[in-house]
Amino acid sequence: MAAPPLLLHSLVEFRGLIESCLSAAGARTILEIGSESGANTRELLAFAANEDGHLWCVEPMPTLELEQLDAEEDRFHLVPGRSPWALEQLEACDAYIVDGDHNYWTVSRELEHIDDRTRAARSSALVVLHDVSWPWGQRDLYYAPDALPAGAVHAYSWEHGSVPGRSEAVRGGFRGGGGFAIALHEGGERNGVRTAVEDFVAARGELRFIHVPSIFGLGIVYSGDAPYAGAIEEILRPFDRNPLLERLERNRVELYVKLIEQQDTVSELGLRQGRLLAEYDRSLASAEVEAATLRVEIARLRERAGGRGQAGS
Repeated sequence: MAAPPLLLHSLVEFRGLIESCLSAAGARTILEIGSESGANTRELLAFAANEDGHLWCVEPMPTLELEQLDAEEDRFHLVPGRSPWALEQLEACDAYIVDGDHNYWTVSRELEHIDDRTRAARSSALVVLHDVSWPWGQRDLYYAPDALPAGAVHAYSWEHGSVPGRSEAVRGGFRGGGGFAIALHEGGERNGVRTAVEDFVAARGELRFIHVPSIFGLGIVYSGDAPYAGAIEEILRPFDRNPLLERLERNRVELYVKLIEQQDTVSELGLRQGRLLAEYDRSLASAEVEAATLRVEIARLRERAGGRGQAGS
């Protein structure tokens, strides 16, 4: 049995809350943006099957597992490609699970697409988003910055990381190890997932935004005019911006960053030890060469001394 992850990070951890909200909204058609490892995709597919519904999944780099799921499950529909461009192919759904590229430009376009489609269909969609808390709530993350318009991308780094309470990116910290880049500064305009959600909701007075500040933050957006609005509020009110959850999450990520720092220290010590051992090996090899040279020279001197002794006799 595989060990549980050291740091909880997946939407799967919210499955009880998410499924309760989907049930309250009567969701039968669900669209997932970003499949993670596929674990949450399977949870959503099981829910859709129980409701006699369907699940669409937008994923720019589908795994073999997702492709097999698409081939085997009639209720599952894989849409390869990057959002929001891939979303242009699709009609309105009852609910959206947004966990793709965690930056302001992408999330804003995803929300605008959802809004346009649902308004055209005269419906009201439930939107669930991940990573509305630290570190990507107010700092852009880029999986492929070159794929975004130039004006949509803040100055970024592939090597630097994020530390709670510090705006500037740092050497070390919570980072992608080459898997993603992050904005060099946290906060400010047009920066991060939660900023995109808050700007989007502020421009549309009928929308509501609930923030569950745990496991990198769960966000739920819905219309206050939706027939299920009261049920959603009843389910989520105890969790919305809950101070205890905020403190627990802050403690959790601070401890994890300290663990990363310790791992970095151990790694650096290992590198230093490696360099010292390599230097020792080079010195030892050099000393062995010098010793061999001395042995040869001593042998020559002995040979010459022996030759002079014979000549004298």
